[in-house]
Amino acid sequence: MLSLNFNYEYPPFEKTIQLYGDRAGGQGNFEFAGLADLNEVKVVLLKGNAESLEQPSDWRRFLRLINLAQRLGKPLLLWNLPLIHTATVQHPTSLALGNAIQKTKMELLKLPQPIIAFFDEIYGGDVVMQEVVWADGCVIVTPNTKELPALSKLKRQNLKIVCKQDDMSPKILDILQEVSKIDRDELVVTRLESFSLSIENQR
Repeated sequence: MLSLNFNYEYPPFEKTIQLYGDRAGGQGNFEFAGLADLNEVKVVLLKGNAESLEQPSDWRRFLRLINLAQRLGKPLLLWNLPLIHTATVQHPTSLALGNAIQKTKMELLKLPQPIIAFFDEIYGGDVVMQEVVWADGCVIVTPNTKELPALSKLKRQNLKIVCKQDDMSPKILDILQEVSKIDRDELVVTRLESFSLSIENQR
């Protein structure tokens, strides 16, 4: 992968390197995709938007970041990427898109490194609660305190709730520390089972 943006400031990350490169054409539509430092903890970061994961190039770039996380042995942080929602709602419009989705999804679920999902205020509770189940850890920003009791009932150790985005860093670091203690094989098995169950429940 090629880097066109070195040491780019992307709060709350102190240092980032955005990565590109797709021989099949297209960079994928993400706000950020590459390497990031969070309080000296290195992660592979992928931040989405409303138009992410709509084209084959999106999924190919996603796959490259998954493979990079595996090669480097670094956690994968997915920011505003609703995988369950996409897997159940989005219908591939071409064979290329369908193949890209399937290949990326399988490599993601088999990744031996921790996967942390982070959602800010863009997404509502219904979408976010679908994602809490399969991810190894999840941090949710919800300024509406009325939603906190409902989310807290999940009582999941891998779920952290913050009221504002500025508070996300320590919560992500806490979850990474907790998840890193789990055996890698157990991590993958639990993730695969949870993802499959979540897909079935949404159909």
